Amino acid sequence: MIGLEYAKALMETHPDKNKALDEFNVLISFYDDLSLVMKSPGISYNEKHEIIKKSLKGFSDEFIYFIYVIIDNNRFSNLLEIHKEFKKLYDESNNVATCDVYTSNKLKESEKKEIIKHLEKTLNKTIEINEIIDNEIDGIKLVCDGKTLDYSLTSRINNMRYGL
Repeated sequence: MIGLEYAKALMETHPDKNKALDEFNVLISFYDDLSLVMKSPGISYNEKHEIIKKSLKGFSDEFIYFIYVIIDNNRFSNLLEIHKEFKKLYDESNNVATCDVYTSNKLKESEKKEIIKHLEKTLNKTIEINEIIDNEIDGIKLVCDGKTLDYSLTSRINNMRYGL
């Protein structure tokens, strides 16, 4: 809930949503290092602001001020949640869907392209995929926009059972 509120605030205040997402992704890449400092009660808010200002050199002023607000409200521990919610809002506003693709083996580039092409046509959205290797799946399972397309052997056997 908190993450969504802050994500909405960033969506409303940052003039370049694409740049905000890029900046957020960079910040998340070194979140573990920063979180130790930001959660420390022995470091003042002003010192934390200075650390952020130096760490995020080249970032937009809007994004840096957004992080200041998160620090000042003791919400740095919610940063990963805020990032996740911002990504969802960004994707919704840009008609993008992120789909999880479960397979037992790594997909070839041609297979990835074919899956993306099929999903873009079916969902009428730009598709990003997360490939997840799961040795228990024999086939492929797609989870996208709350819908599951299960082409695994287990699913086929279960469908045959229910059909009998």
